[in-house]
Amino acid sequence: MYYRYDVNQSGKHEDEKEYLINLIDSPGHVDFSSEVTAALRVTDGALVVVDTVEGVSVQTETVLRQAMQEKIKPVLMVNKIDRSILELKLDGEAMYQNFLRVIDMANVVIATYQSEDMGDIMCDPSQGNVAFGSGKDQWAFTITRFARIYSKKFGIDTDKMMRKLWGDNFFDAPAKKWRTEDTDENGKTLRRAFAQFIMDPICKLCNCIMDGNKEGYEKMLTTLGVDLTQDDKLLSGKQLLKVAMSKWLPAADTLLEMMVLHLPSPRTAQKYRTSYLYEGPQEDAIATAMRACDPQGPLMIYISKMVPSTDKGRFYAFGRVFSGTVASGQKVRIMGANYKIGKKDDLYEKNITRTVLMMGRSV
Repeated sequence: MYYRYDVNQSGKHEDEKEYLINLIDSPGHVDFSSEVTAALRVTDGALVVVDTVEGVSVQTETVLRQAMQEKIKPVLMVNKIDRSILELKLDGEAMYQNFLRVIDMANVVIATYQSEDMGDIMCDPSQGNVAFGSGKDQWAFTITRFARIYSKKFGIDTDKMMRKLWGDNFFDAPAKKWRTEDTDENGKTLRRAFAQFIMDPICKLCNCIMDGNKEGYEKMLTTLGVDLTQDDKLLSGKQLLKVAMSKWLPAADTLLEMMVLHLPSPRTAQKYRTSYLYEGPQEDAIATAMRACDPQGPLMIYISKMVPSTDKGRFYAFGRVFSGTVASGQKVRIMGANYKIGKKDDLYEKNITRTVLMMGRSV
């Protein structure tokens, strides 16, 4: 996936940087846990998707634990929020408690198994590495998204606003003050900032659309600056909800932004992953080339999966190049799973017949 992103949020075209993201989707089912291990070996970061209603499943814990052992940095996506709004009819506070429970469950696993040299990798919405949304309806948001809107309105820094929008922060509107306890001076109960400023507008828009309150949702969409086409305006119910929400909070931009900002680039990740990936001496030419992701260095590929091709008896060896450059006709040494240094078992010298690039399900 190719993505242009403006890191400084200046809105200028020349400030945009170009990113190329390779997404590997491995099956999460218990029977395919070896596939997960193979996919983790060739990646630098992981997008962990958790159901907000069901919470962190046993399999998610297993996969997170494997990711920590492979030194992979996770970001979290809390999915199926549309169910909390439309089916369970929860209010902002109840949803906040739900999200908190899910994020804490994920963080317990991360904290238990993380290694020292990866830095702080805890999932914290106020850092912007947790997204909330609905994959089915194609909308998602991070706290970063709303902090940018509200920081202009309140006239405070975006980073400061992000910390205000999560956790025990309450805005006392009559006194124009932020408080950390949920009552004001007269003992009146205050609403949590996350519920008041983020979940309330979302729930209100969803409910207006589902109840068919045309005047209500059209006014909101105009305020939000969401333009619906003539065809969109004829829709109603869930179809309209999907169109309106995905135009207001597009999931693609949210997730790609989160990956760009919080997952390491190969150059960053290989600095701490090489010692785990390569068993040879850490000072030799190979390890140095792998750490620098050097295309001129010796060729090192990890093959994570063999995919049967249309030719009978031939396979595509799908893998990741850690250093060097791979080309057709090259002679390579293939070390199998049982290869031991200095022995000849499970060692083959073969030529690469051709190189292909995987694009989605085609090559």
